Amino acid sequence: MISFFITLLLLFAVNFLATAQTVKPPIVTDRPDQTESSSLVPKGGLQVETGFVYEEDQQENIHLTNVTYNTTLIKYGVNENFELRFISEYVGEKSRASEKITSNVKGIAPFALGLKIRLADEKGIWPKAALIGHVYSKSGSEEFTTNYTASDFRFTFSNTLSDKINLSYNLGAEWNGNSPEVSFLYTLSLAYSVSDKMGFFIESYSFFPEESKADHRFDLGITWLFSPVVQWDLSGGIGLSKNAPDSFVSTGLSFRLFK
Repeated sequence: MISFFITLLLLFAVNFLATAQTVKPPIVTDRPDQTESSSLVPKGGLQVETGFVYEEDQQENIHLTNVTYNTTLIKYGVNENFELRFISEYVGEKSRASEKITSNVKGIAPFALGLKIRLADEKGIWPKAALIGHVYSKSGSEEFTTNYTASDFRFTFSNTLSDKINLSYNLGAEWNGNSPEVSFLYTLSLAYSVSDKMGFFIESYSFFPEESKADHRFDLGITWLFSPVVQWDLSGGIGLSKNAPDSFVSTGLSFRLFK
């Protein structure tokens, strides 16, 4: 929570500085949807994306609550082809049966280091494309330490359908570190620019574990630009399969420094 308040202070500082000039290009974030962007942070730019996520799920007589109190993605633009990435999360998991709490843990999840690589620019029907990959260290709180090294990768694509509508989609896989099992994934997001400041999106995405049932979800949300380099977001969704959480909501702040 302390890091969230620090982020708020930075937000107002960045917003104040940004209003004095027109910044190009405007900020493009990988949140709040699950579809990662094909755009990279401008060379020399440092971008911070923070947020809060709340999930609920009912499994027979067990009620599960998962809270990400603060998720932080820090991105640095090395050049026009490479972006460095760092992920940190403070999370909590609670379960209760018949109103009795059976488990309640909080802590820091394993840190992740990653890279986004520019693959292609949009040309006609051919989409803009990039490759993202992360490796998670065996760090963080004891309750969330993994048995194996976790990792993920995804190919990101986007097509500009009009001045206001953009289609984005991802294909990839991830290893959560609790078992050697791989989970394949896809995402599909349609974004609409309501105005220069406000955006809206709807999204469908799924995970396909090798040895478990598929996890299908749907969400939607809005984004609001306080300035060209400061964005607030709000989103929520539902699970479409038994293996998915019943519902989830998220909100966050993102800003870019130096560019």
